[in-house]
Amino acid sequence: MNAIFQRLNYTIRQRVTDTICWVQQQRHMSKYLSKAAKKRLVLTTKRAHKGFYKGNGATKEGRLTSKGKFIVDPLRRLELVVPDLTGFKLKPYIARSVPRVPPEQQRNPISR
Repeated sequence: MNAIFQRLNYTIRQRVTDTICWVQQQRHMSKYLSKAAKKRLVLTTKRAHKGFYKGNGATKEGRLTSKGKFIVDPLRRLELVVPDLTGFKLKPYIARSVPRVPPEQQRNPISR
């Protein structure tokens, strides 16, 4: 009878350790992902190569204070220089059917 309890205790202990190992493997699942699955994960600085910085490419237009308030620097602000477009003939969007060469410079195929 004692041997049966010892064997039962051993199997229960083994199942508990197997469960613990399974939980530990779940915790580090990204380490065991395939290459195709890793490509679909979010790119972070830990997964990228040396020198990778994840930014949006924008310039800083000011600074943060120690209290979290943002102060805009007028010298760093983005300034768009737009010419005066009064009397401009073209519209902002041009159809694909419009030829690239102006009509004045086109050769007339009928006059040949």
